Amino acid sequence: MRILLKIVAGLVPGLLLASTAISADLVLKNGKFYTVDTTQPWAQAVAIEGGRLVYVGDADGVSKFIDADTAVHDLSGRFVLPGLVDSHTHPGLVARSVDYVDLPWTPETKQEMFDVLVAYAEANPEKDFIVGGRWPTALFGEEGPNRQELDAVIADRPVILKDTSGHAQWLNTRALEVLGIDRDTPDPIPGLSYLYRDADGEPTGWIKERAIDKQLAAAGIGGINPDSLAGFLDYLAARGVTVMFDAGNSDEGYKAAAILERENRMPLRYEGSYRIETEDQLNGAVAELKRLREAYGGERLKFNTIKIMFDGVSEIRTSAVLEPFLGEEKYRGKTLVDSNRLRDFILELHEEAIDLHLHTVGDNAVRTALDAVEAARAELGGAPKIRITLCHLEVIDDSDFDRFSELDIFSNFSPQWHGGHIQGAQLTLGQERYDKMFRAQPLIDRNVTVTFSSDITNAGKWKTDRASPFFGMQVGHTRVEPEFGPDAKIRPPENERLSVADMILGYTLNGAMQLGMESDLGSIEVGKIADLVVLDRNLFEVLPDQIKSTRPTAVLMEGRLTSGSLP
Repeated sequence: MRILLKIVAGLVPGLLLASTAISADLVLKNGKFYTVDTTQPWAQAVAIEGGRLVYVGDADGVSKFIDADTAVHDLSGRFVLPGLVDSHTHPGLVARSVDYVDLPWTPETKQEMFDVLVAYAEANPEKDFIVGGRWPTALFGEEGPNRQELDAVIADRPVILKDTSGHAQWLNTRALEVLGIDRDTPDPIPGLSYLYRDADGEPTGWIKERAIDKQLAAAGIGGINPDSLAGFLDYLAARGVTVMFDAGNSDEGYKAAAILERENRMPLRYEGSYRIETEDQLNGAVAELKRLREAYGGERLKFNTIKIMFDGVSEIRTSAVLEPFLGEEKYRGKTLVDSNRLRDFILELHEEAIDLHLHTVGDNAVRTALDAVEAARAELGGAPKIRITLCHLEVIDDSDFDRFSELDIFSNFSPQWHGGHIQGAQLTLGQERYDKMFRAQPLIDRNVTVTFSSDITNAGKWKTDRASPFFGMQVGHTRVEPEFGPDAKIRPPENERLSVADMILGYTLNGAMQLGMESDLGSIEVGKIADLVVLDRNLFEVLPDQIKSTRPTAVLMEGRLTSGSLP
């Protein structure tokens, strides 16, 4: 009879209490297991029983866990990581955009985009709305795109195109008419989420942030169903992701996720969130998160985080920055609320034990958030019992780096952007600030918990593999954008090229810590859940420009094969 092993916390990795009959369901041996466990960084073999690791150690020691019922696989030296964590992405937005027109992200001329747009319209005459993107803000001046220019390409059907940041939209005149948007349409949050207008107060067709979300929803534009959602989730799972954090979705999206779980089609652990975009949402946010738990929660679909869109993005001057935008005398953007209101909300979340995830792009948004956390700690007389993550962190003032470690802040970056894929901020921040974007190394040097993610918001970028953790690892390690070709340069600052070990840590144990899962996941240790990823190459030995081509040959969750095959 198989006897389950009782693991005692604190045991030296690879050692177990004596037992009269020790056996495992599964043994993987002769591998190169990079454990992300500082006490035992490498192992040659693991044994799995009941979905958990009961042995991590050398090849000789694993033999005692093998009996006639144990499945044994010889990995022949293959490289193995813990299950990967994508700690900030947008499966709902990806699912909505599966059938959208996908414009070239780095065109040299507008005509390149227009040619693709016209071809799509001609190939899809049945579509009432032509929706898609993405267009680079760098192709347009300070006045941005206008509806008349889009009318000249397509005038008879509504056209709605997002920019490369995902935070602005470009509409033609027909789209404005159909959605009922005119000079009398109010701006939801002036200066942050609003309609850009001409000198006469008429909307130009350039929409910043989520100013027309209600109109789009009322028109039924875009939709999420289980199949469209499953495509992206299956892709992530095949790339080795066993845990994903959804940084804001709709009820429609979470309903689709819940259906996938009920149908046993959920391929990973799905951490959902409630997203706040307007100040008035703060008052009912806790109740809304609890409603999502009750309505959609399951074994793999969980809800324990509230996400706040605390500022916008620099490409369209909606981020909150300490110094005025380039060409502006005073305008510095704004945060959704001030530090006092955010402090009060943190105190509320502390009482409810609900984590907080803050979209902070500009250095003033970062500082305001840090001020709020510091004030909350002073009120409590210590750290709040929640995990607070600041994400994106495109610009951080030098004086604020120490505060991240002092305040126990989690820091989330999406390294696929670190090579300069989207360059619109260069025109609004100026070269000096642009060259100091995406600095994670000072935080790593201060032992801040730094996590990594894909932040994918459209299907086109999923289909070009930018959502792969290995794509992110390569760009984070090299700061070179693969899409710029063989002559691409390192994006400054060059000393922000992160080590492979730090990239792996951010996609594994640190990601698990951000989501409160580190006791079970994130490293290969005795007692933890057996989420493992067997790779086709050793990330420490492969050439830097080949990291993105890495593919898992096998992915295991709880010791069960979910993707690929074992030798």
